[in-house]
Amino acid sequence: MVTPLKVSCDPIQSWQRGALAELERALGQKVTLWTHDRCSGWLQNAAPPFDGDSEAARSIPEPADEDLLALMDTTADSGIATVIEHSPGEYQLVIPLGDFLVATTIVRSESPGQLLGLAELGSRFFRQQAEVTQLREENDFFLKQVSDDFEELTFLRSMAERLGLGDTTRTIEQLVADSIPELGKSTHAEELYFVSGATDEFEIVAKWHTECLDSENNDETAVNHIVESFRQAARQQAVIKNAFGATELGSVFPGVRDFVLVTVGMADTPIGWFLAINRIAEEDEAARIPEWRLNQHEFGTSEASLLSTAAAMIASHSNNLELFHERELLLVNVVRTLVSAVEAKDQYTCGHSERVALYAKRLAQQIGYSDDACELLYLTGLLHDIGKIAINDAILNKPDRLSDDEFAEIQRHPEEGWKILQGLTQLDYVLPGVLHHHERVDGQGYPDHLAGNRIPRDGRILAVADAYDAMTSDRAYRTGMPHEKAMGILRDGAGTQWDAEAIAAFLQIEADIIDIRDSYRPREQPNRKARV
Repeated sequence: MVTPLKVSCDPIQSWQRGALAELERALGQKVTLWTHDRCSGWLQNAAPPFDGDSEAARSIPEPADEDLLALMDTTADSGIATVIEHSPGEYQLVIPLGDFLVATTIVRSESPGQLLGLAELGSRFFRQQAEVTQLREENDFFLKQVSDDFEELTFLRSMAERLGLGDTTRTIEQLVADSIPELGKSTHAEELYFVSGATDEFEIVAKWHTECLDSENNDETAVNHIVESFRQAARQQAVIKNAFGATELGSVFPGVRDFVLVTVGMADTPIGWFLAINRIAEEDEAARIPEWRLNQHEFGTSEASLLSTAAAMIASHSNNLELFHERELLLVNVVRTLVSAVEAKDQYTCGHSERVALYAKRLAQQIGYSDDACELLYLTGLLHDIGKIAINDAILNKPDRLSDDEFAEIQRHPEEGWKILQGLTQLDYVLPGVLHHHERVDGQGYPDHLAGNRIPRDGRILAVADAYDAMTSDRAYRTGMPHEKAMGILRDGAGTQWDAEAIAAFLQIEADIIDIRDSYRPREQPNRKARV
């Protein structure tokens, strides 16, 4: 019984062509290559074994009979070349060339033993070539794996450097936007998204796609739909879906072959999600893929672990920001409490410290202070008169003009303020302004009689803000002077009593100063009985 010929079109690798060419040269004739398929059995490979006589190489011999098929089975199982007499003086040669691969030919020879040795030598050479090729492929693969691991470590190190110790200036959005291009490349994804939203309101705050794509394959709605559909599963561990596009559910998301979804933050209170879409595969998708190379063709624990590590770092930074803001709020509340203690002693200066702080902050903005520096100066302004706690109440609340001795007592408050605050490390930055806001650029101020630029800049700015509010505020012994008159005094004192640069900037923001003064309302003090 003759078995119908089945032709396989599996590609033959270049090293196999070379090994087959050597075997054919040794035998002096062409061989027929067979591959074994689990479902179809033995198939003749129709591709040319080597770049030689193409017509001879492509010629298809007679179909194999059952005896030859059985012989190929036996030879493939044993791994030993077989020679049987086909006809007088001709021998059927079956040579194992590796797993599920044999070569056959009919050879005329007078020495079947020598023919068998030659066939075994050819089989051994082919196996050695296969081993060398596999080792080379494995070496290339592991070299690439080491390179990828190094890139991941480099990315994580750069991300850690971006965070820094105590760096609270970077928001979560800024950190993600800076990190997502490197993270996308390291995860071998075509697209990477960071989706924020602790509730059902999702927002893509950062995204990246590989250069081979002109734009994202997936719109915002599709991305949010994936997050919505799988976020519950991602609470426990990273969700990895390979060959997702071929599933029934995957048909709802056109363009999504596979994806990884990782939660950023605690499972019960996420701050967002990383979504990597479509693993970039190696070039030769048609080739049979060894198991040890599968992670080059699909998402796995490596990509999920990298995304999870990045998510943990971002979540940690988020917690640090929250703690820092809580500490800032506590510090501001402590400062306000201290200011309230001063104002409780001096009813006529109620609101003075806060107005001075607001004037100084706006003036600092005009001069060129950074946003953070302006906030620090604002807190300094709130505390600039804290030393009045140590001044006699009778002097602070005296309805008449002060005597020289009483004025000397008042002049102690910058020094007393420095003494109160100097032990608080978190408030070190307020000390120059608290101590020197009554210095004059001509050296006639107090407490240290500093002149010109020897006066700390915060002190020079606060001096202008403090003087303006003192002149325009009502006192027990006088009514506050008009704005125009106060501005004239400041203008005339530029370069002698006050810093000329600060006065010039103050004049430029005159409209803002008036707006701050007119819109200011003191904070209402709590009424204990009203709470009952």
